[in-house]
Amino acid sequence: MRRFLLLLGVVFTPLVSAVPSVITGATVYDGTGAAPLTDATIVVDKGHVRCMGSDCTVPDTANIVDASGKFITPGLVDAHVHYAASGWIDTRQGSLLAQKAYDLSDAQDYLKEHTEKFDHSYLCSGITAVLDTGGFPWTLPLQSSSIKNPNAPRFFGSGPLITHGASPASRFVMTHQKYRGTPEFLPMATDEEARQSVARLAQLGSSAVKVWYQPPADDVVDEFDERLKVVGQEAKRLGLKLIVHAPELREAKSALKAGAEILVHSVEDQLVDEEFLSLAKKNDVVYQPTMGMQKLKALAEMEIYHGLPPDFDDPNGCIDERTRVLVQEGYQTFKSYYQEMSATQFADKLLARGELLQMAQVNAKRVHEAGITVATSTDAGIPVVFHGPAIYTELEMMEEAGIEPKDIIVMSTQNGAKAMGLENELGTLEKGKNADLIILKQDPGHSASAFRTITHVMRYGQLRPVTAFAQVSTTDSAE
Repeated sequence: MRRFLLLLGVVFTPLVSAVPSVITGATVYDGTGAAPLTDATIVVDKGHVRCMGSDCTVPDTANIVDASGKFITPGLVDAHVHYAASGWIDTRQGSLLAQKAYDLSDAQDYLKEHTEKFDHSYLCSGITAVLDTGGFPWTLPLQSSSIKNPNAPRFFGSGPLITHGASPASRFVMTHQKYRGTPEFLPMATDEEARQSVARLAQLGSSAVKVWYQPPADDVVDEFDERLKVVGQEAKRLGLKLIVHAPELREAKSALKAGAEILVHSVEDQLVDEEFLSLAKKNDVVYQPTMGMQKLKALAEMEIYHGLPPDFDDPNGCIDERTRVLVQEGYQTFKSYYQEMSATQFADKLLARGELLQMAQVNAKRVHEAGITVATSTDAGIPVVFHGPAIYTELEMMEEAGIEPKDIIVMSTQNGAKAMGLENELGTLEKGKNADLIILKQDPGHSASAFRTITHVMRYGQLRPVTAFAQVSTTDSAE
């Protein structure tokens, strides 16, 4: 016997996967870039899409959901997150200021025991899969536990990062970014050490190798460019993707020559050139812009400087209360640091961020127009880039860069799945793939801001209102 349900706002009885579920009447973007299908039918059973189109057979036992007037896309994929980072500086010991204020190991203890906070924040925001591009080893078991978990996004992780010690930043994190003695950064000081670090990641169960490739000192640039190739060769031998953090053009080219499959962060120091584009095409690289972080950081710095409370930009109340309190208290802790700057110094700081953002946007559009795969990515977990809702700023920055909304849908679904190496399982609404989707009030083919109007999320066949995953009231989230 069919059971008919109507989507009215966010009042809805959660569906379970014991019987088939059928969603009818919506306009569907399937994630492939094809034209949207109006008045579509989606049949879901046992966590997978069984049919999507205009001529699907509806099982007699199915729950029928009338989504007339709504819009559906595949669940969003955030292709750059960090579960071992809270969204504040307690988990980023990149400065002595942070070390004095917070205990990194205590922060990691909490995150390790409360991964559901981020799980819920992602689902609440419409994100059904994430690529974790670097963190402590405790994050890696989330890969297997998330596969069929309707209460968590699908998780793909690279675990600890590899870096050289040939820059002040890399030396600092290798010394200080440790969780009860376990390093988050592995060394590559010699060829053998580089191979051992890659082997260690394979042993831990990493699905990728992430190299944090800060510009090396001038006298060892050639040495580490060659060593990056050693890392790439060993990763390929062991069947691991090579991800490289390289936001400057010279290092990005070196990463591509080493075989990088994913470049994290837009090139921000100068325009990408034809050599870069040629190398990226040859590698079939996935390019992760992470543009929104510059805007979010600038907004937070202005709030702290002027003594204002944080604006979490969280329309559905997805960010958990502990994170909110941590940030609110942190604003007060670091207010004096920012207010010691002169108005000119502070303005220069903001202008520098604006210049980085502008270059990132220009390059993202240039890369996209060259036919290179771009995947929506936020760098969630770094300070003030919050797990879940940060994706809305990222999507809007992509549209502001001149990328069409219809292309942004593909970047946020199919291309993210490609970055994870899971394009045969998720990222598009096609027969046999995971039933991960979201329902929106507004048309995402007209504006990326439509993703803010999400009402429901389906993860592995279970459809629920996003309010089921909200962690504070939406009134609080606007504060």
